[in-house]
Amino acid sequence: MKKTLNIARSMAYGVALFSIAACGSADTATDAASAAENQTYYGSVIELDGALDASGLRAALAGSGRAQVKFEGEVTATCAKKGCWMDVASGEDTVFVRFQDYGFFVPTEGAEGKRTVMEGEAFFDTIEVAMLKHYAEDAGASEDAIAAITEPELRLAFTATGVMIED
Repeated sequence: MKKTLNIARSMAYGVALFSIAACGSADTATDAASAAENQTYYGSVIELDGALDASGLRAALAGSGRAQVKFEGEVTATCAKKGCWMDVASGEDTVFVRFQDYGFFVPTEGAEGKRTVMEGEAFFDTIEVAMLKHYAEDAGASEDAIAAITEPELRLAFTATGVMIED
């Protein structure tokens, strides 16, 4: 009985270590052998050709309101706490980008002003007040700025499966 209990404990410990290792690897950048030296990939390594700007993104959404696309723009902000979201400017639009299943994260600082290409799903999203306040807090907004958020906001949004940020 003691031997069986020790084996079960060892297996549970091994599963826990594997789970921690798997989760820990989710927020690391992927180095692709074929990637240019000035490009860092997060999540899936993606092909960069054929990326849309914001006007192309809006055109792709005109039919069903959702589209699987590649999108490019300039990083204007990232989540300062964890890197779990970013704002990307393209043309006159700023797109709110999250990462599929929180499976990877981008740098919490230093990405602003850099070109990015993402692959995933674009859509329009209504962000509720509580989430807007949460995102503002993540971004380091003042208490007054957070308190001033009183209305939900319709945003052009994107769930990325892979992101490239130029260094």
